[in-house]
Amino acid sequence: MTQPSFDPQKTVFLIDGSAFLYRAYYSLRPLHTISGVPVNAVYGFCRMLKKVIDTFKPHYLALVWDSRGKTVRHELFPEYKATRQEPPSDLFGQKQLIQDFAQSIELKQLQQTGVEADDLMYSVCHELKNAGVTTVLITSDKDMGQAITQNCVLFDPFKDAVVDQAALEQKMGFPLEKLPFYFALVGDSSDNIPGVKGIGPKGATDLVQQFDSLEDLYKNIHTIKKERTQQLLIEHKNDAFLSEKLFRLHYVPLHTSVPDLVFNAQNWNKALPFFQEMNFKSLIKEINESGTAATESKLSLSQAGGYQFITVTTPQQLSEIEKQIKLKRLVALDTEGFGPLPMGGEMCGFSLCLEKGIAYYIPLTHKTNENQLSKQQVVDVMKPLLEDETIKKIMHHGKFDLLVFWHAGINVRGLVFDTHIAAHLVTPDWQRVGLKSLSEHFLNEPMLSFNQVVTANNYKDFSYVPLPLATEYGAADSHQTWQLTALLEHELQKQDMQKLYHEIELPLVHILTDMQKEGIILDLKTIEQLDIQVTHDLQKLQEQILSLIGPEFKDINLNSPKQLEQLLFEHLKLPPQKKTTGKTGYSTDQEVLEYLSHLHPVPGLISLYRELFKLKTTYIDALPLAINNQTGRIHSTFSQTAVATGRLASSDPNLQNIPTDSSAFPQLKIRAAFKPEPGHVYLSADYSQIELRVLAEFSRDEQLIDSFLQKIDIHQRTASRIFEVPLDQVTHQQRQVGKRINFSILYGLTPYGLSKDLKIPLGDAKKYIEKYFAQYPRVLGWMEQTVEDTKTHGYVTTYWGRRRYLPGIHEKNKVLFDLARRVAINTRVQGTAAELMKLGMVHLERALKNNHLNGKMIVQIHDELLLSVPKNEIIETEKLVKHLLETVVKWKVPLEVTTRVGNSWDEVSK
Repeated sequence: MTQPSFDPQKTVFLIDGSAFLYRAYYSLRPLHTISGVPVNAVYGFCRMLKKVIDTFKPHYLALVWDSRGKTVRHELFPEYKATRQEPPSDLFGQKQLIQDFAQSIELKQLQQTGVEADDLMYSVCHELKNAGVTTVLITSDKDMGQAITQNCVLFDPFKDAVVDQAALEQKMGFPLEKLPFYFALVGDSSDNIPGVKGIGPKGATDLVQQFDSLEDLYKNIHTIKKERTQQLLIEHKNDAFLSEKLFRLHYVPLHTSVPDLVFNAQNWNKALPFFQEMNFKSLIKEINESGTAATESKLSLSQAGGYQFITVTTPQQLSEIEKQIKLKRLVALDTEGFGPLPMGGEMCGFSLCLEKGIAYYIPLTHKTNENQLSKQQVVDVMKPLLEDETIKKIMHHGKFDLLVFWHAGINVRGLVFDTHIAAHLVTPDWQRVGLKSLSEHFLNEPMLSFNQVVTANNYKDFSYVPLPLATEYGAADSHQTWQLTALLEHELQKQDMQKLYHEIELPLVHILTDMQKEGIILDLKTIEQLDIQVTHDLQKLQEQILSLIGPEFKDINLNSPKQLEQLLFEHLKLPPQKKTTGKTGYSTDQEVLEYLSHLHPVPGLISLYRELFKLKTTYIDALPLAINNQTGRIHSTFSQTAVATGRLASSDPNLQNIPTDSSAFPQLKIRAAFKPEPGHVYLSADYSQIELRVLAEFSRDEQLIDSFLQKIDIHQRTASRIFEVPLDQVTHQQRQVGKRINFSILYGLTPYGLSKDLKIPLGDAKKYIEKYFAQYPRVLGWMEQTVEDTKTHGYVTTYWGRRRYLPGIHEKNKVLFDLARRVAINTRVQGTAAELMKLGMVHLERALKNNHLNGKMIVQIHDELLLSVPKNEIIETEKLVKHLLETVVKWKVPLEVTTRVGNSWDEVSK
């Protein structure tokens, strides 16, 4: 395989359109236009096509499509491709949109009734073989290897690699003309081509190397030494010859010439109306920006809208702004900066808006040799105003700007609206909620992008942008934030989400900002001790493995799947279980290792090695690198908009993933390295079975509610009914089964999934689930009602009214419908549980302040909250935390919180 390099004037490119379509559909999350038309495959296809055009600059290009319906191969074998799932119901509608798009950019499309795309591409190659061009087939379909000649090669778009005759023959181990012979033996499960059952790739390769053709093999079958191979070939002779016919590509006369396939890359810009109709903001922006850098003289938002954007560079201007802020008591703010923001770097300046039509940009540290006020001059005037909670602030993505201001020495208070958070609530998941997107969507006013202002002008960073252009860009941010506020407030009211927004999400912005500022302490001495321990354990495991596999593998890399594949399946002769995702070899994933560990000790040891190595690289090695040089602490980013259910997320680093312990290595406690500051202790508050309590409240199931009211162990009770034993005779193992079922019901557990998870017969799993719903009859009714409500509205709602749109709920494809059904049920429960925790945090923040307590929330992990508390306040704080979190709502089902106190995160973990 070599890197692509072709002369556009002498190369014809053919794209397997059907392969692109399916890849695009399954690679992207659901995406819809404003009117609800699904377009994820359309967007993905456009992106993939754009990459081809940008990579090759083609002068000759065509899309090749499969024919819908039966083909010649179905006449040979009616079961051809019969095992494939029905395509999603919205796929062919998107294919039509893609074909419309291709037509708009004058891209040639080839399709013929009853003929597959593979045969069409092969036929074009055949007809152009003497045309003096190279034909490049852009496909990852293994069938197309037959088409390769001196003048025809493959390009795998997903590996960015060219496959020519030499490369493929080296990979396969035999001449290309023998490919049909090879696939006659191995078959192709994706197309339901049978092959010879029992003969795999290695066995087939040996036979193809030994014999000239399939006919030659059967003519000399008596010379095959392995009796089992002989028997398989005899039993499946008809399948072998049928498979060879099915695999061979067919020539279809097309009368194609090179001029027929001319393509002008400049035609891409003709797709602008199509992209606008599809609401593909990023593709629209790329066309609008193509090759042009923004300057202050070009038509801008201020000119287009008749707005006035002013650069503040004199004390008199600053003084006038001070007066206006004191008078109007409401200001929209936005920051500009450079460096590793928001927890580092420097603010270049900030903008503010006090009314529609006029906004200001105050530069602080621009390196353009233009007149600007000193940072200290600005801080002296603005700090008292911005820290005054009675002066109300509006921001977009306020947490980011609050942190940037904090680094500049200003602790902004009084945030009353965040357009980013509001937009996240009132728009579907597929709607972008960046300020530029919202301005275009709600106001129909495009804004300058960062790329236009900085990248296209080759500025090192924003501090090098001249002040007129910086003002045009920066002032627009606060101005559009001001304009969007009223529109989004109206949407919140219309969608009945004002309570959710103003009582939960908005107050949480300041709380999460303070949590990020506070950070968490990582004790490096503990980390060093853990590193020594893990390094020793890894070495010991490696020695154990080497002692079992022999000296020839002394240099094996246990982290290499390829080397492990050779070790397990070739050297140890263990049975392969499944192919890798790319079908290039046999899998050595955790599921395979677990199965093989029953046959040989080495796979189990490799599994332990992998787990320990991951703990070392993911946590022990990586966490110290996350320590902020200025504060000496880790400052994770907490987001309230990253998870569709409304759960909080942690990133850079993800503290929610820090393991409590490892079942295989219980002595390895990563959380022990997180410790409170001197004079403090950690306080953990953990909601007990919060999602099951939410389920009980929603379903009103009497048995569930009674269990919580009577403080009966819910997992024990479920196990008692499932296994038909008295409550006090439930074993630990039975309780674990009950626990697994209780929680899995919320995630759409199926009999198959439960049987696989618990390693029990499918019939038993089905019986357990039936008994669960018999025990809690209203749960099933509530689940079905939730699905029906979602079908009616197109979205599911949480207790406080958060919406999650689920187009898949109307899917005819069972797999996609079942997924949407599970998501609807889970979102209603998990989203409500997340809101309970967030509302509890809001109440707790106020109570700590009102009671003059100095405890601080530092990490939130789903149903658990971690605080750092002064030792002399721990009794009062613990009591307050437990009471507030348990009384955050008044439900029939009581909430229960478990608190723990300790000197490390590990000591307060479950």
